[in-house]
Amino acid sequence: MLAGCAGGGSPPSGAIAHPAGDALILRIATEGGFIPPGASFSQVPSLSVYGDGRIIEPGAVAAIFPGPALPPLLVRRFSEAGIQAVLREVTGTGLFESSQRFEGAGAFVADAGTTVFTLHAGGRDVTVSVYALGTFDTSHPPAGIGGGELAAHRALGQLSQRLTMLDAWLPPGAWVDDESRAFAPDAFRLLVRNADDDPPDQSGIANQLIPWPSAGDPATFGEPLTHSADSRCGVVAEAEAATWFDALRGANQLTRFTAAGHRYQVTPRPLLPDEPRTCATA
Repeated sequence: MLAGCAGGGSPPSGAIAHPAGDALILRIATEGGFIPPGASFSQVPSLSVYGDGRIIEPGAVAAIFPGPALPPLLVRRFSEAGIQAVLREVTGTGLFESSQRFEGAGAFVADAGTTVFTLHAGGRDVTVSVYALGTFDTSHPPAGIGGGELAAHRALGQLSQRLTMLDAWLPPGAWVDDESRAFAPDAFRLLVRNADDDPPDQSGIANQLIPWPSAGDPATFGEPLTHSADSRCGVVAEAEAATWFDALRGANQLTRFTAAGHRYQVTPRPLLPDEPRTCATA
């Protein structure tokens, strides 16, 4: 996996080796926590960095209702210098020598999410997870959290903040692209639910109706979910994904897709370059 860097070949002297192409180098994602039903299905990582220098992260969403059916994802490309600067920032915490979990905040924080940092670089495949990151003031911590855990919260909280404000500290030449642009996924995981019997939304806003955009019957799309009898999950890819991308960009949270006289609610989850084209994690 560590065969080369973003441009191929051997990394420069002193550089941190990392995979190339569509292989993942670094990811920050949130798992669990108290979130609305269905929200976990569509949740995407807050940052993903790939071997070819691409960084994919969620874009800003306007505080309106109904919101977009497909919240924006943005992509920009690092130079090798940018990748190395980010990797030095991560490894400089001293927390990525091996996989570890920090769960001490569970003693005083309930229903929080777990922030998961994944690193594939420098000959390491490491996952560092921390429960309730950013939910308490580390300068005045509650009793019951150990010194090592507290130090990890401080270091990982600072790292997370730094990785959300890259332009503020990255060196000149860190970017290949001047600006982020919209990321067009080549695959989606779709959660499809029959909505014929849904009551009107309490807002009074009517459902926007859009014809089911691809071939096939939505009633038999994908496979049924074991934990939800009225929902099915399937994957669309390549040309079919492009068709769905166009349809979803014009849809909102109250949109219903229609076919054969029926209405369906569709919850999309864009699949990132390294993610399997399956519903196994749905």
